[in-house]
Amino acid sequence: MFSDLKIDDRDLVQLHRAIAKVPGEIKAKAMRRAMSRMSQMARTRIVDRNASHVKLPKQVVASLTTAAFNAGGSTSKVTVESGWMPLQRLGAVQTASGAYVNLRGSYRHAFIAAMKSGHVGVFRRVPGTRMSSNPYKEQIRELFGPNPAHAIGNHPDIYLDILAKLIEQSLLPRFAHELDFILSKLGR
Repeated sequence: MFSDLKIDDRDLVQLHRAIAKVPGEIKAKAMRRAMSRMSQMARTRIVDRNASHVKLPKQVVASLTTAAFNAGGSTSKVTVESGWMPLQRLGAVQTASGAYVNLRGSYRHAFIAAMKSGHVGVFRRVPGTRMSSNPYKEQIRELFGPNPAHAIGNHPDIYLDILAKLIEQSLLPRFAHELDFILSKLGR
């Protein structure tokens, strides 16, 4: 069923000559389509890697991630915009010993509370501090989960490697596919 793909120098030279004969307008259109698709492929791969890296569901990371290709500037951009994830957004539930968050684990002595402003969060008391309104109680602070954008900033080599492999493996085949598609439409 499967056959080996063999390409030698003569095939590459022949492909180069064939592409050189195609009008520039068609090549530009094919490259725009290929780069737009590559941007979406890069987004998918970054979301997959980032979700496993920060231990969040893919849907959460995907909702924070966008991809765009700017044909005028010949730039492609994948953006992950996020802050530190409130544990409440990740589905925290109160337990007898604290709070539990799926994929994150247990937070002992943590509690879920609603503030006067209406904000609901997972909190923990800060040992050694006193509340100004009630000196018999310790201050509280909100607990947060990971920050997907921060993870990328701290480990850029992982994500740049993903992009480099994608470009090496997929750009030329994608360009050839789009060029073939455009030319087949012209031949009808």
